[in-house]
Amino acid sequence: MRYLIKIIILTLIFSINSELPAKELRIISVTPSATEIACALGLFDNLVGVSTFCDYPQEVKSKEKIGSFSDPSIEKIISLKPDLVLATGLEQAYTVLKLKKMNINVFIVDPKNFEEFFACVKGIGEICGRQFQSAALIESMRSSIARISEKVDLVKESERPKVYLEIWHDPIMTVGKGSLVDEMIKIAGGINITSDAPRPFSQFSPELIIERNPDVIILGYMNMGVSATGAVSKRLGWQNINAVRYGRVYDDIDSDLLFRPGPRLVRGTEELYKRFYK
Repeated sequence: MRYLIKIIILTLIFSINSELPAKELRIISVTPSATEIACALGLFDNLVGVSTFCDYPQEVKSKEKIGSFSDPSIEKIISLKPDLVLATGLEQAYTVLKLKKMNINVFIVDPKNFEEFFACVKGIGEICGRQFQSAALIESMRSSIARISEKVDLVKESERPKVYLEIWHDPIMTVGKGSLVDEMIKIAGGINITSDAPRPFSQFSPELIIERNPDVIILGYMNMGVSATGAVSKRLGWQNINAVRYGRVYDDIDSDLLFRPGPRLVRGTEELYKRFYK
């Protein structure tokens, strides 16, 4: 509901403050996920500035830089005279507040699940005159998710793999309920053994991971030349975890497909499914 209200308000604000036709909109994106959404909606040419973290599609690297993800330059943003700024929450909260005080239109992309993500896509589409493109993107993603779900539905609950997904190893960080990744694991047919983590992204007890004995371990980062199974097997007590015993530890999924809330989330979910049911 809060996303629907946000979209309505921003749509009204934009319609009042902008007299430019959609093709002439000047858009700045300070977050990679929003950049990917904008490009997927055919707004590449409208992007007049992006953060240094925006690297997909490849062509956006040639766009004017407005600073880093966590430290965008307000002065640079203002100098580019945007009609709309696409941002996210948390780290960029201060930047968003400053921009709003300057009467610059800001749209927040900070979804916690697929439905909120679709609401963000729809909102950007409405504001930027890309309703058809946004509807098509949402429908395409929903269809892909449905195809995965149809295959998972054929698997008994008792036969679905227990999954541990690690964000980082020192300290051990994982994903809990309320995160997009937790939902992706469920859609892909896995049972997230850390769904009871205190926060969507948080530290977790290695002893509990051993006790819960996951069948599949996904490392959301690369081991820089060390085999994933070999790296995990060196941890105290992890040698007898099923995922380690049977070589089902994976570090070969592009982390952007898992942690960047953009159109490629479906690909990330498909990659998880492939690892769960190899």
